[in-house]
Amino acid sequence: MAFQTGPAGDDSPHRTFALVLAGGGARGYAHAGVLRALERYGYRPSALVGVSMGAVVGTAWAARADWYETLLALDTNMFPGPVSDQEARGSFVTRLRKAWSWARTAEDLLFSWGPGARALDAGRAFLDTLIGARRLEELSVPVAVCATDLRSAERVVFRAGDATTAVYASAALAGVLPPLPHDRGLLADGAYADVAPIDVARTMGAEFVLAVDPGQLMPAPDIGNGLQAVLRATEICHRRHADLRFDQADLVLRPRYRRPIDTLEFEARRECVAAGIREVRAVRARVAALLG
Repeated sequence: MAFQTGPAGDDSPHRTFALVLAGGGARGYAHAGVLRALERYGYRPSALVGVSMGAVVGTAWAARADWYETLLALDTNMFPGPVSDQEARGSFVTRLRKAWSWARTAEDLLFSWGPGARALDAGRAFLDTLIGARRLEELSVPVAVCATDLRSAERVVFRAGDATTAVYASAALAGVLPPLPHDRGLLADGAYADVAPIDVARTMGAEFVLAVDPGQLMPAPDIGNGLQAVLRATEICHRRHADLRFDQADLVLRPRYRRPIDTLEFEARRECVAAGIREVRAVRARVAALLG
């Protein structure tokens, strides 16, 4: 069966479902694989809820017929990338350059919003290229985009208005992209307040809620100092809170990756897409039992 590229209408033969696409940085490209495979098997969401990279992928799907090809072709070089093992073991000059890069990053974080502050215009252009001058209420299916207000510590849900603005707010990872001033708030990545807004999806008229969890909690390396312990503890807290939220969905899809993939490792996008496709194939019988 050939892949189909456009969103569905309201005449789908299966039961209706809202799809919650959680955050995950580069691993969020797994959402593209999930959507692609669901469409292949004839299952199309009647509504979408997006957080962070899930908002990017979901809004693109609802905004344009060529969403898949455009997502894979996007230039993500404006975002800072992870440090590879090869770079860490590189020559003195390579390591010196990397140390200088980290020094600039520390300076940016102290006196500005982070390394992505220099690429703010490029980041908005990135989303404009992907989504275009569209409003959320004009997309092919209802789309809700969730962000976090850093001042009030509350979740903010966009259901209408400029799609690029909403998606930027939802994906503004602290320390990478500047938060978005909005009314009296300061909006950043939606995953900080709620990685999986299942309750939002329940209000969107679908019979069932499916969620995609692109997260990856890997076994910890040796923890030898306080900083490593703090980082690991924070990671565990985030993961366990996410599990509680995902448990509220009718079915959760959890793509599995064949190696650790860093949050900013966008060059691994095709690996992540493949993981999403594999997960749909693995749970196809459960999807059919739920949706018909």
